[in-house]
Amino acid sequence: MENNFIDQDYDAYTAEDHLVWQELNRRQSAMDQRRISKEYLNGVELLQLRESRIPHIATLSEKLSGYTGWSLVPVKGLIPAEDFFNLIIDKRYPVTTVIRKANEIDFSEQPDIFHDILGHLPLLINKRFSDWLIAYSKIAIRYVGNERAVELLARLYWYTYEMGLIVEEQEVKVYGGAIITSANELDNVWDSEVPKHAFNTDFVFRTPYNPFKLQNEYFVINDFTSLYDSLASLENRLRHHLSQVAHNQVGV
Repeated sequence: MENNFIDQDYDAYTAEDHLVWQELNRRQSAMDQRRISKEYLNGVELLQLRESRIPHIATLSEKLSGYTGWSLVPVKGLIPAEDFFNLIIDKRYPVTTVIRKANEIDFSEQPDIFHDILGHLPLLINKRFSDWLIAYSKIAIRYVGNERAVELLARLYWYTYEMGLIVEEQEVKVYGGAIITSANELDNVWDSEVPKHAFNTDFVFRTPYNPFKLQNEYFVINDFTSLYDSLASLENRLRHHLSQVAHNQVGV
């Protein structure tokens, strides 16, 4: 796993890289903050993420650790699922060191340092969400050798940490990092023709997604406590869906 870890070569960032960060941050700050979860915004404020230059990961790691015990690990990009889950279980969050190019400022197909930091770190301040992420990873790591299970669990991660909505003060707000770091996705959420379903594990498992397009639907949790409580039945529901696939294959 250590082969996936690198040092953040801060001096390698160009002036253009910092301008891209600055523009992405400006756009994110200009979004209607009333649409975004207060728990997310609280994390942004505590971690002081509105910098005009790309952050030093080590400095940000110390700040995050002081609040929650989480630390940050610089990585090249996407890492294998087993490595990711092991890091999460140890409260070590992987952060991609690269930043998208200027011609990708509207949409980047791969996660970058902006997505990882602004999209995901603020919620690690929330203990209940942090507890959910760790418990989810402890379950997921037991199934890394099962391709279908990994696919189903990826849907759960996608429709929560990346594309999740939450009810706060009787209004639907955004907490998913892939929405918060995309102005187009945020606008798409409020399209009245795009369904917003009450969160249900079985429903999520039955719902594929395309990470390269605006979403066709979203899932809304009541709060992070109810999300955490859904873990009690997660493994049973996962096994149920896996057994259905096995049954269908036998019947073919």
